[in-house]
Amino acid sequence: MFHSFLFLAFAEVVFNIANYILQIGQARLLGEVDYGRVTLVVGFITMLTILVGRGVPTAMSKRLSEYANDLPMIKAIRAKAAFLQFFIIIVVTSIIFLSSPLLATAFKDATLTPLFRLASFMIPAFALSAFYVQYFNGLKDFTGMGILKIGRGIFRVSFILLGAYFYGIIGAIVGAIIAPLTLSFVGYFIDRIRHHDLHKTRTQTAFPKKHLLNYAGSFMIFLFLYEFFVRTDLYLIKFFTQNDALVGYYNAALSLALIPYYLMFALSLLLFPTISTLSKQQNRQEIRTLLTNVLRFLWIFLLPIAVLFALYAPQIVSLLFGARFLPSAELLPLMLGGTVFGTFFYVLTGVLNGANHTRISATIVAVGIFSSIVLNSYFLPRYGIVATALLFSFTTTLLGVLSLIIIYKLYRVTIALKTFLIVIILASLLIIPARFLPAGTWSFIVSGLFLFGLYTASIFALGLIKKSDFARTKTPA
Repeated sequence: MFHSFLFLAFAEVVFNIANYILQIGQARLLGEVDYGRVTLVVGFITMLTILVGRGVPTAMSKRLSEYANDLPMIKAIRAKAAFLQFFIIIVVTSIIFLSSPLLATAFKDATLTPLFRLASFMIPAFALSAFYVQYFNGLKDFTGMGILKIGRGIFRVSFILLGAYFYGIIGAIVGAIIAPLTLSFVGYFIDRIRHHDLHKTRTQTAFPKKHLLNYAGSFMIFLFLYEFFVRTDLYLIKFFTQNDALVGYYNAALSLALIPYYLMFALSLLLFPTISTLSKQQNRQEIRTLLTNVLRFLWIFLLPIAVLFALYAPQIVSLLFGARFLPSAELLPLMLGGTVFGTFFYVLTGVLNGANHTRISATIVAVGIFSSIVLNSYFLPRYGIVATALLFSFTTTLLGVLSLIIIYKLYRVTIALKTFLIVIILASLLIIPARFLPAGTWSFIVSGLFLFGLYTASIFALGLIKKSDFARTKTPA
């Protein structure tokens, strides 16, 4: 897994750099008001596209990983998944296009209707490209996945920012449609080049659609709930304040708080097929060893990142989003529960879903949604988006802790108390030297890298990470 993770991690870094260029570029080109509007509309449709684009395809990915070398069965699974996916795409796209006025009414803003209608065409475009991503994941073709990930970042930046520059918010949405369509063509050619033996296979093997739908149904529920949870705060801010600028400020802070989550997405992609295969083999010891190392590394590196984000929040926001978005800097330190425990939760859902525990994942997210809506309904109208940022930390921490408890009950895996305490102490001590280091618009980068290097050296000196850890990660899973 080590080399695959490195390449996927590199692809994630490239994709996320592109994504933040995209967010920053849109914010600067459109301004806080239109940036808030495009965030709301595209974010809502993205929630549905991910639901459609990763429901059946993820079920396909899981089944493919269970028949690693059976080419006839792989071909049958892919054909059945493609048929089901096409039907779902047509139905969902039609419903969203026709119900656009209702969606706009729900947000108390009729001017959103044409934007929702246009954005509905993102659903088939994204679903097609996502099909290839999950297809490669099931085949454990992480190189193909990485190429698509890098391509997606480049295409999104190119098409969306060009559209925003020439045609404003409409151009940005059109670019969000063209980008995944272009990526689908890339996926098609990668498949033909890298898996030509599979396409030459002739077979009459059939695969029952219920084996896809049984898993896809519960996984789609999880996806919908999770994507809704991530965007719940934006919907509530729009509903209660009707202030698009506040939506823009909040989304800018949220985008920065979730940087570690996006970087660790590669890890969740790797864990899903690996845990799926190990679960079918009932190899609990291998799962336990793998998860012990994953939890330890996550805790060691997430907490110091969260501390550095809190220390340099104004500088980070000003550098990336510009002075107009400085109100976001007040929110960022309040949202860092999501930086740590939100990342824990999402990585561990890759484990739970791969082990056929999607109902558990969905239930945990439902708890988070319920808590967020109830608490924000009271605190948001009274205390504004500062309260929403604090509540985001609370709910994501709740989800992370619940997922850790479930993983412990299933596999008896936890973070060693010694590691837990040492990381807290070392990360907290970073505050002291930070007070004496430069913290200008650009100099904070050097200071932040120095502090992170100091922390990493301390971790090695205390033996929390050893050379043997890296040797173990190079052993094939």
